[in-house]
Amino acid sequence: MRWAEMTVVCDSDATDAVSYAFIEAGCGGVMLSGTNPVTIQGSLPVTDELMLRVTGLREHLERLEEFGLPPLLDGMTLRYAEEEDWANAWKQYFKPLRIGKRLIVKPSWEYFLPTGDDLILELDPGMAFGTGGHPTTRLCMEALEERMTPGMVVADIGTGSGILSLAAARLGATKVWATDSDLLPRKIAKENIARNELEDVVEIMELEPFDKAAHGCDLIVANIVANTIIELADSIAPRLKPGGIFIASGIVEEHHDNVRDALAAVGLSLLETKREDIWVCLVSRYNPEAPQDPETLRRMMRQVPPIGSDGQWAN
Repeated sequence: MRWAEMTVVCDSDATDAVSYAFIEAGCGGVMLSGTNPVTIQGSLPVTDELMLRVTGLREHLERLEEFGLPPLLDGMTLRYAEEEDWANAWKQYFKPLRIGKRLIVKPSWEYFLPTGDDLILELDPGMAFGTGGHPTTRLCMEALEERMTPGMVVADIGTGSGILSLAAARLGATKVWATDSDLLPRKIAKENIARNELEDVVEIMELEPFDKAAHGCDLIVANIVANTIIELADSIAPRLKPGGIFIASGIVEEHHDNVRDALAAVGLSLLETKREDIWVCLVSRYNPEAPQDPETLRRMMRQVPPIGSDGQWAN
């Protein structure tokens, strides 16, 4: 497969906003280099939708100043590369990483000697999102470590590289159902599950089988984006057992209240908000007896539409 690699250079103050825009445009993740300025790279598959996504990304990045952020230091550059070339290029940036107290994310090509009760997640993310380097992934992993107990049944929505499914399995889940809307992340996640010899615990599924299987969960984690969490809220809540936990991230601070209210409208009451930079992770508990509020849910959907749907920044 061919990939289009997009590169921009920005002030460090704009790093999170630019990274968020790349991910919202469909990039599985971003590579960052430098401190100030920061070079940000992301890739999209070469398909019929490519130029529409690139154009939308350019238009949003040109509006940084409207939101009090420094403009890009130069325009966005675009080049094409084969998958193998791109995948090998970023390996120099991915090193073993400790997240929380026990979780160690280790690239498949790096050596790491664990100590004590370290839990190793061996990972080759390929073109999928999820190395543990992004705040949203770290926040979800920290929340998993704090909320997981052995024997839990877990669902992972938007699994990307499979990193959160691996974390749940290492933390004692007896079953993890995981899915992603795209074929490539599902393929990469399956490879990572096999690499860690966790096929008996984690099942990477297409959307329809996941929809049928993922019920009676003790915990669900979704590291996606705010508008998608809101859209899926009324289908996520019934998948949980009463008292079950929902961990949601991929949310910028400005959408915290919108997502919180949408989740509350379907019986998911906020327990904790974890923060890093502009990113938040919401930890909620499911109460099936709580009053349902479909009007609030619809209103939140209108307030946080997908990026590019109405020309607004980071919505």
